[in-house]
Amino acid sequence: SEAFELAPFARRLPGRRRLDWPLDYAEEADWNGKRAILVANGPGQWLAAKSVRVAIQRSGSDIQAVFSVGLCGGLDPALQDAQLVIASGVSEVAGSGVYTVKALPADKGIKEGLVFSGDRVICTVEEKRTLRELGGDVVEMEAAGVAEQAKALGVPFYCVKAVSDRADEALSFDMNQMRTSEGRFSRGRIIRYAVTHPWVLPGLFRLKRRSEQASEVLGDFLVGCRV
Repeated sequence: SEAFELAPFARRLPGRRRLDWPLDYAEEADWNGKRAILVANGPGQWLAAKSVRVAIQRSGSDIQAVFSVGLCGGLDPALQDAQLVIASGVSEVAGSGVYTVKALPADKGIKEGLVFSGDRVICTVEEKRTLRELGGDVVEMEAAGVAEQAKALGVPFYCVKAVSDRADEALSFDMNQMRTSEGRFSRGRIIRYAVTHPWVLPGLFRLKRRSEQASEVLGDFLVGCRV
């Protein structure tokens, strides 16, 4: 995930301290009396898995559970903007792995559902519809990579996501074309594309607003979450 997805949660936690780790973002803080390590390293399973490996290497046996949190795209047409989805399971889009997820306590209105996890951005309504027909409720890019690391470590895995784009919404352009060879989103490419294709700007601004709103809802939920 990106650091901004964790920011609303992080700023609600006491005792924050930046960690000098080889990741885009790493902090530790107090989370309901427990030490929490927050890491983000960009989109995709490989980058997400690296963030967990670094946390394991630097923290050793201190890690008691692993969470995958962040934004997702809705596949279920009933899901609304910024709605929270607690994973009942995580399945790779490619079909090569299905991961068990520990249950989290959920308030009324929070949906439980199957999270599809792949290494590319799902941009079109048609792609979302196809994944929905395969049984997914939401789709994102990091959970499977995180789940694999938790499985290898032998600790419980939790997953909760917030909807940033609904099932009936397409992205303004193919975000996969805006990624670097390492898988990160290139802000330079996005800006250049937006400047030369100004009609995509309303969609970009809408996605930004939705993403910020969804991150706030996610932060509110996590800060009070007890496991």
